[in-house]
Amino acid sequence: MKPARIYDVRNGNTDYHNLLSDNRDFIFWDEDILKDTRLGDVVFFVNREQKEVLYTVATNTLRTGIRNKRSWLKEFEYKGKVYGAGEGDEFRMYKIRQAATIPAGWKWTKPLRHNGIADLSISGAADNTARLTRMHDLKQLFPSGPALEVLEECNMHVEAVNLTVNEREIEMKLISPSGSKKAVKGLKNEKTGIEFTHPYRQLLMAVKTKPFVLLSGVSGTGKSWTVRKLAYITCADAALRNARQPGNFEMIRVRPDWHDTDDLLGYLVTREGTSRYHCTGLLRFIVKACRYPHIPFFACLDEMNLAKIEHYFPDFLSILETARQADDVTAYDAFISSDDVSVYSTGDPGFWAKLGIADDTRLQAYFLERGIVMPANLAVIGTINMDETTHTISQRVLDRTMVIEMHNVDMEYGLTSWAETWEYPDTYEAAAALTTGILKGPEVYSNNSKKRNRIISELTKLNDILKDSPFALSLRVRNDVLLYCAYNEALAANGPVPGNWLDICIDEAICMKILTRIAGDAAECEDIIEGLQAATRQYPACQRKLSRIQRQLRKTGLTSFW
Repeated sequence: MKPARIYDVRNGNTDYHNLLSDNRDFIFWDEDILKDTRLGDVVFFVNREQKEVLYTVATNTLRTGIRNKRSWLKEFEYKGKVYGAGEGDEFRMYKIRQAATIPAGWKWTKPLRHNGIADLSISGAADNTARLTRMHDLKQLFPSGPALEVLEECNMHVEAVNLTVNEREIEMKLISPSGSKKAVKGLKNEKTGIEFTHPYRQLLMAVKTKPFVLLSGVSGTGKSWTVRKLAYITCADAALRNARQPGNFEMIRVRPDWHDTDDLLGYLVTREGTSRYHCTGLLRFIVKACRYPHIPFFACLDEMNLAKIEHYFPDFLSILETARQADDVTAYDAFISSDDVSVYSTGDPGFWAKLGIADDTRLQAYFLERGIVMPANLAVIGTINMDETTHTISQRVLDRTMVIEMHNVDMEYGLTSWAETWEYPDTYEAAAALTTGILKGPEVYSNNSKKRNRIISELTKLNDILKDSPFALSLRVRNDVLLYCAYNEALAANGPVPGNWLDICIDEAICMKILTRIAGDAAECEDIIEGLQAATRQYPACQRKLSRIQRQLRKTGLTSFW
């Protein structure tokens, strides 16, 4: 029989819609994903987000994708229509022989591996139990027709095979149906929270304090790598675990010619009475995050200060200030108002499809009522370099972010021991660690005045040095420091914390929120640097940073945090 396999469509469905023909006779797909496909091979495309499954047969029709510099899609033309995908070089056409709707509550009894691909027709001791289970799942979707005939043929091909599992012979035809007690249950081994010793504790707690974080450092220090790593270790939903990258991660490369919010969130184009909305990758990612509120989503804006952040990012900075508590989660205002959503969806028939929610009437209704809001599970992490090609970071931006430096490079990394990799772990950090237990600055430590007074005392001491300068502290800074310390203290519920944990956190917070503001010449900075050095003697990270800032001032007459 011809080879047959499943492809579980993940990472959203933008490519799915862009590669599906209007008449739904065929779909193209990336050859690098469905490797070694031959004429006549069977592929079941299962799209749980769109509640649709396609039984397809591979053809010999291939097309080469060419990068469109405006949409940044790999595009190709077939019979007068342009098709496109985010990645891929060669695309094969698959004829659709039968389609079915996925009913509510349907799911895989045995989840597929991280690449979303599973063979159905190749028998062997490695995975026959899973094959028969998945055939049973697909038969629920195709109770009749040509797809059922193929599944029955695959079933006969492997049904009589016996294999040893846990040293016991199991007859393949005794596989439990998906509704039985033996069916695979939900996600296991999800951690209830991170410990203080977690390698990404500082970054995770900074994100929880402020969903906009900047990673600073020279090229090659692993800034964007680290953001992607966070997505891997928090991707607790199997539907998002893709082979190329987690579905809760999006890399957005900032261009030096960005000067407007349209570059991030898109815009409406009207020509000769026809309206079309130009949708961006970030907007699709925001919408996707709304579909998975239980999973942290990370948008990485790479080389963020190649353009002036205040020009293309002001909407986001403003929306950060609208944070409020609603049903134990943080709620924000809309990026795109409900009125504008109504205009765009009415004027552009493809608006919902471009956002990846053509069949999600519930989310469409939500956006029409409230607008496209910033979801509480979304974090934007920007990477920045400071050289002659980049812009400085303004006080307005610094006031609304947390800055973490990544300057230390271990030259032995990956040479004398195994380097850390991008892999899905066996256990996952709970999404609740970032999306629940949210507090406001003024209410932090309401039941522990001793710790609160200690933090406020330190901030007051520093502000006495800064108050007559452009670097004076704001209530926003105070609240962020209080929150950061409180979130770190809460980690004691998950494991031991060092006795000097508060000193560690105050030290980190001063570097992330206060020292970043220092910039200028000797007249502006010299006395302030000396005063801060005297006031932070118990904080080693502050002392190291202030010494570097002071050396730069004495050497060049000018200095800054960077």
